[in-house]
Amino acid sequence: MKRRDFLKLGGATAFAALFGGCDNLPKKLVPFVIPPENYTLGESLWYASVCRQCPAGCGIVVRVSEGRAKKIEGNPLHPVNSGKLCARGQAGLQALYHPERLGRPLKLSGPRGSGKFTETSWEDALSILMTGLKKIRAEAPGSLLMLAEPMRGHRNLVVHRFLRAFGAPAPVAWDPFGHDALLAANEDVFGIRDIPEYDIANARYLLSFSGDFLETWLSPVHYGRAYGRMRQERPTVRGKFVHFGPRLSMTAANADVFLPIAPGTEGFAALGIAHVMVREKLTPSPAASSLWTAGLRQMTPETVGEKTGLRPSDIEAVAREFAGNQPGLAIAGDGAAGCTNGTFHFSAAALLNVLAGNLGKPGGLSFPDRRSAFPRAGADASTLAPLPESGFASVRNTLEKMRGGAFQVALLSGETNPAFTLPAGLKFPESLLSVPLVVSFSSFLDETSSLSDLVLPVPTYLEEWGDDIAPAGHSGDAVGLLQPVIEPFRDARPMPDILIAAAKELGGPVAAALPWKNFRECLEQGYTGMGVNLENARREGGIFSRKGSLSRTAKRAGNPPLPKAIEASYEGDAARYPLVLHVYPSIALSDGRGANLSWLQEMPDPISTAVWRNWVEVHPKTAESLGIADGDGVVVTSPFGSMEAFAVLHPAVAKGTAAMPLGQGHTRYGRNAAGRGGNPFSLLPVKDTAGAKSHARQSTRVSIAKARIKGKLVRTVNVEGQWKYENIL
Repeated sequence: MKRRDFLKLGGATAFAALFGGCDNLPKKLVPFVIPPENYTLGESLWYASVCRQCPAGCGIVVRVSEGRAKKIEGNPLHPVNSGKLCARGQAGLQALYHPERLGRPLKLSGPRGSGKFTETSWEDALSILMTGLKKIRAEAPGSLLMLAEPMRGHRNLVVHRFLRAFGAPAPVAWDPFGHDALLAANEDVFGIRDIPEYDIANARYLLSFSGDFLETWLSPVHYGRAYGRMRQERPTVRGKFVHFGPRLSMTAANADVFLPIAPGTEGFAALGIAHVMVREKLTPSPAASSLWTAGLRQMTPETVGEKTGLRPSDIEAVAREFAGNQPGLAIAGDGAAGCTNGTFHFSAAALLNVLAGNLGKPGGLSFPDRRSAFPRAGADASTLAPLPESGFASVRNTLEKMRGGAFQVALLSGETNPAFTLPAGLKFPESLLSVPLVVSFSSFLDETSSLSDLVLPVPTYLEEWGDDIAPAGHSGDAVGLLQPVIEPFRDARPMPDILIAAAKELGGPVAAALPWKNFRECLEQGYTGMGVNLENARREGGIFSRKGSLSRTAKRAGNPPLPKAIEASYEGDAARYPLVLHVYPSIALSDGRGANLSWLQEMPDPISTAVWRNWVEVHPKTAESLGIADGDGVVVTSPFGSMEAFAVLHPAVAKGTAAMPLGQGHTRYGRNAAGRGGNPFSLLPVKDTAGAKSHARQSTRVSIAKARIKGKLVRTVNVEGQWKYENIL
């Protein structure tokens, strides 16, 4: 018997026990004579679960009829979204039924990165995986790498336990829109490194500093609903909303007042408002005098106006309104987070909340204890509700180790795509090629999974068990529960089940660390003894105790330091690259993960109304100086790369700024995504945000030159009507 055949037989044992054979799907069409249990022709059933189209963790209910999922809506019982759902959540059905979803394991059949694969059996695929794991388990267990999205719930617990028992380092998580700057700022100002809960619904005045909370930031459905309540659900109060930012986003378009400012100056605008509040004694905070002497006196409206482009009178007016209409909130968002001085922006916004005196009060902000739902979990509790950091510093460190030959086997989760979302300067594809065996758990072939030796197809979130603790939208003790809403119709295996089976095959401490029969049993044991009826919880979509707020105490809220004012820095000579690049996540495609779904490609951008392609937004005066007209093809060039796009002229973009949505420019990821323009991530430098060690996306200059481009930008009818920007200049 050959060694490979021996390993094949040995490796199949635990997997066969877990999966009940590896070819359990029907091989031929059969008549629907004997329907499934509980099936009634024409009758729909609704199943509750959790959306995973983005990290917000909204509750969903799925209508299932004749064994097929036909509609997804928001779960009215879930505290995060209270029955509402965004377009990306609705598009989950297309991910489920996508014709390009992987239905069999794929084995590399050409050079690594060529994208050439052949289908293979699960027995063969799992044998390859176990051969690699057993080899390094004996020789160098620390050479096993797991790279994934920031996972939550027991899925993350299984991964951590597996790696720890194996002797491998902790998983490396990568999220291009992590909240490092927000976490670092809250640690500096409040003494708590966590995401706060913003009570927008009960605020009377809301200040936003590039905080696009109605589109993609943190939990857009939750905060969109709260914004609606702030504006319309109180008989005598209609909250006012003022937005500062370098472009007219959808959030900015919903504000009462939109004040365009230069990119990277959001923190200065906040300190200018704080200056007026302290100077005119409009704040109840006892820290006002110490802040004034620490340097706040220098942030006059005139000084801030020179940096930001704001009029001093506007700064003073906003400060007086904010102080006189409490409770009020100040928030900063993704546009500010990606600057080299992103932590400064968030710290300055947090300081306004301290000066307003609304910490822990209705209409203000609080810090829920999101681990309170797991009092019995002990040390594992930190893996159930992990902090939503981007992991940029860890990824960069890991790539250096990769190139040095530190890893022999890499396991990649398909819900993150670092080959697409990391700056090209980090050389992720080249680094991954230095790992002898790369295995992806993925439903689709994207830029990262295409670099693998082996791709193991996994179910979509509508076909698997799981749990989730959302980062915002509840008082700290809400747990969402996932469940399969239909019978899987692809030959896929959940990643946690594969790890549990692999642990049994490895034996010893690894098997002891993962003692469950399967992932469902892991979940059920995790919630046993908590006084929870799991059947009822799954019927409702989760465990929502509704006991009220479980807020944590902010240690430094009474005496916050004055944030150190830091100027934003940019790569590229200003003479050669005259414009500052401002990139933002697409409301439809996010960082590009939704680009393979035609519903999302077809959804018009709410401001430009463009679909299917790249565009770059510039001010008409800026465009005039460059000889560019609306709709022209252009080449956008940074010191790190160049790409084609179409020009969209808009008077609400700050002069000297080029704004581009992320998400397009895939080279793989299926026919709806691949070959649609360039990838704006390729224009970005490898640069950190000061104090947070996240990726500074907004840190390069670009040039724009007119060019001939194949095709044209398709735009739908202007939602504002048939206005022309020339008429309002």
